[in-house]
Amino acid sequence: MGLGSPAWHRRQAALARKAPIDPYTTRRSAFYRATMGSFGQSCRVYSGVFLHYPWNISIGDRCVINSGVHITAPVQVVVGSSVLIGPYVVINSGSHEYRDRSRPIRGQGHKLGPITIEDGAWIAAHAVLLPGVTIGRGAVVAAGAVVTRSVEPFSIVGGVPAAPIGSR
Repeated sequence: MGLGSPAWHRRQAALARKAPIDPYTTRRSAFYRATMGSFGQSCRVYSGVFLHYPWNISIGDRCVINSGVHITAPVQVVVGSSVLIGPYVVINSGSHEYRDRSRPIRGQGHKLGPITIEDGAWIAAHAVLLPGVTIGRGAVVAAGAVVTRSVEPFSIVGGVPAAPIGSR
């Protein structure tokens, strides 16, 4: 079962359907740690989590990845240690190009940019992180925010698009 193979994705999907409690949170974490190579110790992964392009994803120690999170990584996504990722967060290091009105969006290629979430950050429920952003150490991304620009360490951002709303 190679990393990202159809068999790997079938196993991920089977684990994702299991209850969001132990022993399943532990089993999901063990699966990622055993197959990805860059998945930290003491992490908790809840139900409904899907990782796409897992070879481009690195997760630090003591992270929590809550229910329904989708991480799509056509290019690198790095999650530091002690990061909290709330329910139904979307992290996507790729997006469609769309500026040429004479061509269908599907045929315009992709905009790619690595995403980094530094140690101790909290990404709250239903937030979206778009290509090329860095979430600074200890920063907070409020629920429902759409992050299109990097976030300074220990700052709090919210809204669509996300803008500074405080600091901690």
